Amino acid sequence: MVLTARQALSFGALILSLGVPANCQDKTADAERGIQLALDGKCVEAMPLLTRVLPDATPKELKRKVGKAGVRCSMLLNQQENAGRFLTELQQTFPHDPDILFLAVHVYSDLAALNSQSLMATAPDSPEVIQLNAENFAKQGDPQKAIAEYRVLLQREPGMPGIHYRIGGLILSQPATATSAEEAGKEFEAELKIFPQNAGAEYYLGELARQADKLPEAIRRYSRSAELYPSFAEAHFGLGRCLLDSGKASDAVAPLETAAKLAPDNPTIHFTLANAYQRLGRREEAAREFALQKGASEKINQNTKALRKNVSGAPAAGRESQ
Repeated sequence: MVLTARQALSFGALILSLGVPANCQDKTADAERGIQLALDGKCVEAMPLLTRVLPDATPKELKRKVGKAGVRCSMLLNQQENAGRFLTELQQTFPHDPDILFLAVHVYSDLAALNSQSLMATAPDSPEVIQLNAENFAKQGDPQKAIAEYRVLLQREPGMPGIHYRIGGLILSQPATATSAEEAGKEFEAELKIFPQNAGAEYYLGELARQADKLPEAIRRYSRSAELYPSFAEAHFGLGRCLLDSGKASDAVAPLETAAKLAPDNPTIHFTLANAYQRLGRREEAAREFALQKGASEKINQNTKALRKNVSGAPAAGRESQ
């Protein structure tokens, strides 16, 4: 049907009176059609519609449906780049949303699996596959096999950065033996010869020195780690704690304050900083940090209780009295 000029004007006036521009109605219709096509499994037809309407989809819940449909179809069609685009849009629109975070966990997990399979099929004898095998053994809780794979990798690529560091971490992840600290330390030292900027290796060497009561060495290692990676809260904390244990409370305050700013939910950092303030006679600041430590501890306890209730399989609300 062709509208007359008068009919067209009347129709336009009706749309404006409803506060919904005609192009918005078109986009909403396209969005709903794209969602339905995706639900029906017709992803090839759905994708052009979903891609076009996603940036401007309103209200938010419509954008949620469009984005999730787009992610689903992208994964079904093995369009990894499009899956990333849809997921990024959802994360920007719904930050910290449990539904979207849950979706992201599964998408990135599936993408990792797809790319792992592709890597193994494409280059089964490559160093990358050896490293992937080592990482998989580590994830499966088999550090000995992981270390063995990393050793094979080092035979092939002796100068590869990060591998000695991972071996050292795996050694420390196992029950301590009479030689494990020394063995791990050698790996971290070997890592620093290959990659001197590895802040993690310096940090672990600081931890090993602190545990051996070698505070001057620990202070040097922690300082270097914090210098290499200024946002590394644990390095600043380790430095501050060792300075405090060395009787240098005034020197300990700065790194502990930095650690507290970087990791405000860590109760141990607040507690240690409170002790530093207390030794310097700064009572009000000590009281503030003790209060922050208590609040952070309570938050951790609440989260732990909630997780335990969820893991038990019973709804949290139904178990409040238990």
